[in-house]
Amino acid sequence: MPDAVLLTYLLGVASSLSGYPPLPPGHMPAVRPLAVAELVREACPDAPAECEKLVALYDRQHDYILIRADLDLQEAADNSFLVHEFVHVLEAHAKGDGYQRDCLATLQSEREAYRVQNTYLTSRGRSEHYGGMLAQRTCAPEQTAGDSAVVLQRVPRRQSDEAVLEDFMEELGRGRAAARRR
Repeated sequence: MPDAVLLTYLLGVASSLSGYPPLPPGHMPAVRPLAVAELVREACPDAPAECEKLVALYDRQHDYILIRADLDLQEAADNSFLVHEFVHVLEAHAKGDGYQRDCLATLQSEREAYRVQNTYLTSRGRSEHYGGMLAQRTCAPEQTAGDSAVVLQRVPRRQSDEAVLEDFMEELGRGRAAARRR
């Protein structure tokens, strides 16, 4: 089990950088470190190949975070994945049923969590950057009803450039809004 002081700190970082309100006392989700193979089996039992690169996952239904047991959570590069998942925890708490209700909301949620993760890494002097591929993706027109999986497709080049600029401007605005809330 990861250190409670570290988890509380990382949850606070996620709240501060995202602008989502902190969780009420006693609402910290469990964090379950799992061996890579076990994480893949639990997260994607029907399609394990799709989760081979999975590092962490927030399971809202069970209110826990699954994370690879081989991570060194004292290192910013590794604990940044918890910051990412804590953004999802905070968003789910703030939005309730509106949390990741459809493909677009899920895509925006992931972009926000990666933005916070990358901001945290930069603040810790790290050069890693995650989630850049989402700027080149959009929701496919056909989504499977009732399926929790999100179907994404590549954005056409011109539209992709516009999406990158739009995401940048939105991120810039959110950063300013979060700074004002501090």
